[in-house]
Amino acid sequence: MKFTFSCPEKHQSFETDAYRIIEDKGIKTDKSGNKLWDAKVELITGCPFCGTRHVFAASEVACPF
Repeated sequence: MKFTFSCPEKHQSFETDAYRIIEDKGIKTDKSGNKLWDAKVELITGCPFCGTRHVFAASEVACPF
């Protein structure tokens, strides 16, 4: 599945399926009752705009649906 990411250096969006989930701590519930996925998403290949292998909080990744 492709996710949409935004390069923090160049501020441009791109889609890729070259990522992996790391530091997956599962679903957490905040004080307001909202459920959040406590994980990070790491690019496997470099960003197409700056070449960096960015790591994003799961909440920073745009939902593909």
